[in-house]
Amino acid sequence: MRWWVVFLVLLSAAACHAEERTVEADVPQRVDDLQSLSSSLVPINDFVYKVEGEGAIFLINTDEGSVLVDTGFAGRMADQQALIREAATGPIRKIILTHAHIDHSGGITAWQPDFDAGAELVTHHRYDYMARLQQEPIEYFKRRNHVLYPTRVSLEPETGGPRPYWNLQEKEKREVYPGAPYEFELGGVKFVVIAPENGGEGEDGILLWLPESRILFTGDLFGTLYPMFPNLYTVRGEKYRDPLDYIDAMNLVLELNPKVIAHSHFRIVEGEDYIQSSVKQMRDAVQYTWDQTIQGMNEGRTVGELMEEIELPESLQLSQGHGKVSWGVRTIWEIVSGWYDYESVANLYGVPASAVDADLVELAGGPDVLAERAQRYLDRGQPLEALRLLDIARVEPTPSVLKTRIATVDQLIEQAQGLGNYSEIGLLRAEQRSSRAQLDALSKKGETGS
Repeated sequence: MRWWVVFLVLLSAAACHAEERTVEADVPQRVDDLQSLSSSLVPINDFVYKVEGEGAIFLINTDEGSVLVDTGFAGRMADQQALIREAATGPIRKIILTHAHIDHSGGITAWQPDFDAGAELVTHHRYDYMARLQQEPIEYFKRRNHVLYPTRVSLEPETGGPRPYWNLQEKEKREVYPGAPYEFELGGVKFVVIAPENGGEGEDGILLWLPESRILFTGDLFGTLYPMFPNLYTVRGEKYRDPLDYIDAMNLVLELNPKVIAHSHFRIVEGEDYIQSSVKQMRDAVQYTWDQTIQGMNEGRTVGELMEEIELPESLQLSQGHGKVSWGVRTIWEIVSGWYDYESVANLYGVPASAVDADLVELAGGPDVLAERAQRYLDRGQPLEALRLLDIARVEPTPSVLKTRIATVDQLIEQAQGLGNYSEIGLLRAEQRSSRAQLDALSKKGETGS
């Protein structure tokens, strides 16, 4: 073989290798970046568009009308809707809600004229169930969510009845069940709506598959970021997401073998080889976490030990900017065994350990003694042990307790920057705000002598 032929073969092989994409161990985006996304129309092909925004909407045009996937965030719908009205090739014939979260279905009332004109609403059959879990304890969840989103979640009482995007029980809709996909054709385009048993963000997540184009619309099956370790439990408060069902959903995606994943947040994912690799990595990361947790349970390890020890191997590293492995470990533990941990029989009853904190503070010689001991832990780089002592001392929050608490949480925030988990850092910063506010109040009280 001539030298130049060999050179061209090697050059071609190198070019192909250069096109291979490594699955990212982390991604630059975080949840709060969604708020900075402006509305725009992003073409995926010549008839499918992503209408960008905090909650993206997808527009699929056909010769006989258009299909929408999700309805966006209620507060920012006007710009997205204007873009859709301009780009749609006909009436909106179907609106498919991927799940009941506000950033995906909150804008549903803006499309009432389309429903009145005959548009069909399509949801997972568990949509009403998942909405009920959020709607009925709404005041409870608002108090929790306000900690993470203080400028976005109002503590004012709910008025006017259930939120419209959750109150779909009386609305006529086509419900899709696991094992029974809803298939239809519109304007020569085939649509397949698939209902997994469970997904990345709840039991009501559905997928839309366009088999001819091999585009898969996934909602939040993969979570907010792509790729990422899934948020099997969200600390803002929601039902656990089953890891085995998640693995099954990943296998379903792999079987479909899409060329494009129309991911609802930040990016459109392209390239069947990259999609196969990244989906396998997400699936295998959850499988590894499941296997390690179950093994630890069988060996008699505690949930705390496993949360501290289980980490993804290098080959399975993923972003933990939204979901977190240690929280996944605890989720698996509690899905399998429930909330009673056999640590103390007292945990069978309603009196918490904190009920005797005042006694412990008195026996220790006062809150400042505990703060001093907490500082020793902090100096040794053990902020969690320090925080446990300071939690006991909170019954009498002196300046020493609060200053040590602030320093302790500072150290935890610094450690948390590595993963950049949005919820973890948000809760730690909320703790900082609370401690600083208490310290300021004590200072003002001392200044006034009251």
